[in-house]
Amino acid sequence: MSEKLALLEVRGDHRQVGRQIGAAMRPVLQALLPRLRRGLPDGVRWEDMLHQGRDYLAHSRAVYPQYVQEIEGIAEGSGLPFEELFLEVCEELWEPAAWGQRGRADRSRRRGCTDLAARGRATADGSTLIGHTNDLVPESEDELVILKVRAGDEPEFLAVSWGGVGLSAGFNAAGISLSGNAVSCTDIRPGVPRLLLVRAILAARRLGQAIDVCLLPQRASNYNNVIADAHGEVFSVEGSATDYEAIYIEQDVLAHANHYASPAMRAFEADRSDIGGSILRQHRAARLLREHYGELTPLLMQQLLADHANYPASICKHAGESVTVFSMVVQVEGRRAWIGRGRPCQSEYVEYRLEPGETEQRRIVG
Repeated sequence: MSEKLALLEVRGDHRQVGRQIGAAMRPVLQALLPRLRRGLPDGVRWEDMLHQGRDYLAHSRAVYPQYVQEIEGIAEGSGLPFEELFLEVCEELWEPAAWGQRGRADRSRRRGCTDLAARGRATADGSTLIGHTNDLVPESEDELVILKVRAGDEPEFLAVSWGGVGLSAGFNAAGISLSGNAVSCTDIRPGVPRLLLVRAILAARRLGQAIDVCLLPQRASNYNNVIADAHGEVFSVEGSATDYEAIYIEQDVLAHANHYASPAMRAFEADRSDIGGSILRQHRAARLLREHYGELTPLLMQQLLADHANYPASICKHAGESVTVFSMVVQVEGRRAWIGRGRPCQSEYVEYRLEPGETEQRRIVG
């Protein structure tokens, strides 16, 4: 069994939260910056990265100054230069499309995920369940931490992060769950980085606010964001920098992986010859949900995440440029999650809960 991930609880205003994260994650973050300088896109210098990063920073300050303050706090707490650390949030800059080039992102930036969602008649008790695997390069597993954050007057959230800077998947006390999948789009542009969109979604009090973040006009690019709420609403919002498709859960189940599934978004796929594994994982996940329709529980969802069809490039991914470094099952209405480190077939899942805050309690009662 894999060891459980460390849990870091922080609270305060946004800069204070950042300082606490930066101080706690200082060794990991100080080892991270030298790696950022490696694997740059062809012909791109570190100075070019910093220059382009300032454009992303200007857009981010204009839209989400509070989350820029968090990163400033992380830089202060870790003793690292802020502009260099901010580049860690700008995933887009490691993709050739950001520089008008063709090709694949640097190995250390490549990501994959598989998402399964079920609600209503598909689950054993009618609750909403979200299952998520997160695939990164193997060494990323040692950089993972679970953050439990109460920043300002925003809902408390719990999410898995690498290095304390980038957030991956989680849920908040308002009953909003976020997971999703990296997609490679052709229309990357200077704007608010998609990792800051993730941070903003985890601060949403309503599903509509979360979806509005996905549609932010100033975005640099986007993920496929799988968003659910405590009313059992589930959307998979496929996004690029300039377009999106909101896919609503049908017949109470939904699955998604790392390619654009909607015909409207396929034109934005950066490399349609490089999505075979994603196609297999998505359809396998959909089949598993159908086969267990009406029976799905948190424990059964954990077992589905350990599926080995097409091993080692399976939902539970064991080899290649990325492997599954953590997995998560969220029971949205109960604000509960089970998180496992490493491959799902080897994980010991640990349960985490959030209590609705005063504002969220009023909404539940009302």
